[in-house]
Amino acid sequence: MSNINDLIELKPVNKEEAGCLHKLQVEAFLPLYEKYHDDDISPAKESVETVEGKITDVNSDYYFILLGGQPVGGVRVKWHNGSTVHKNYNWISPIYVVPKFQNRGIATCVIEKLFDIYSDTIEWHLATIKQEKGNCHLYEKVGFVAEGEDIKVNDKMMLIKYVKINN
Repeated sequence: MSNINDLIELKPVNKEEAGCLHKLQVEAFLPLYEKYHDDDISPAKESVETVEGKITDVNSDYYFILLGGQPVGGVRVKWHNGSTVHKNYNWISPIYVVPKFQNRGIATCVIEKLFDIYSDTIEWHLATIKQEKGNCHLYEKVGFVAEGEDIKVNDKMMLIKYVKINN
């Protein structure tokens, strides 16, 4: 029997695949949007054009998360170039798996693959919904620690910032 890690691949997304990626993103984030109504920041509310802009951004890489060759989510790594202060300083934003495939260890595997791909990263950063304990557990499990002040989005939702420093 195959290990789930053996079935997970990261495939770079190209501009022509923006519609497919957008569909996965909306499917993954819609339940959270319906719960928190975070109109201004929800990835479920982003347009295809916004997603396309993230795909073509020269300061980031965007990947499909494939499970057995089937797209089940996406992940973007954004970095800061050109300045010594931010050298090897990467953000994971967003990372998502469609609900049907959540809670199977896919996101953990993806993050570990990112750590391997971007092995020269000194600091990793991300933010997530503080009320989503499963998300917080995932990031803490792979070595992230809470950092700084939480950000109030609305009366139902706070964002918590995480960092992972590699020595």
